Amino acid sequence: MRFIPILNSTDRIRVFLVSAAMLLGAVGSARAAGLAQIVHARQEHFRMIGRTAKSLRDQFGRSHLNWTAIGSDAQTLERLASALPSWFPPGSGQGHGVKTRASAAIWKNPQAFAQAAHVLLMRAQSLNQAAARHDRRALMFDARALGHACGSCHSRFRAHGSWW
Repeated sequence: MRFIPILNSTDRIRVFLVSAAMLLGAVGSARAAGLAQIVHARQEHFRMIGRTAKSLRDQFGRSHLNWTAIGSDAQTLERLASALPSWFPPGSGQGHGVKTRASAAIWKNPQAFAQAAHVLLMRAQSLNQAAARHDRRALMFDARALGHACGSCHSRFRAHGSWW
């Protein structure tokens, strides 16, 4: 026969509180890990935008454009621009133990952020269309407009360090 201790009400409360604290700690750790994955993926997407934009700019310096590479870059930029709003789920900003430069303005003013993301998408679509037409002048104009859309969003929705 096994001995099963009977806990008084004070002991039961202590066991409950310790168990709850352990559970909340585990949930908090899992949440932080999930946020870290979201932020890491978001940063990786932005790096991909930067690499793709650089690849596109590098083409402008060539005497003969590689329209296949340009078309691929333009399609990638459009695809990433269309997905951008999904990279910022609520609660994935600063203050959760995860380092990010996303400004709280993204979640405080989601309509303005959605509008900025829409402008970026329109610019990326226009760039993709110019690439499909092999229109060098329009492509260069649209690339500049896309860069302005990126910069506009950075100035409004990116937290700046103390050096800024």
